[in-house]
Amino acid sequence: MRKTYKMIREKLPVKTIIKNGIYNGLFFALSMAVVNYFYDVPFSILKFLFHFLCFGLFMALAFRYKYTKDEH
Repeated sequence: MRKTYKMIREKLPVKTIIKNGIYNGLFFALSMAVVNYFYDVPFSILKFLFHFLCFGLFMALAFRYKYTKDEH
């Protein structure tokens, strides 16, 4: 018989959500800047900020909850 799990959704603190958004957005923006550097595309601060803000916001919204298993 398969064991069933119930997923419990817990909201993370706002400080943690903001940190996640900043770290993920910065990592993505830096990664895209490095890729552009190797393709000889000039650095654009507007593109960097766009990647940082949009990706960071999306990741903050996507990971605002923590899911844990509740075994029954």
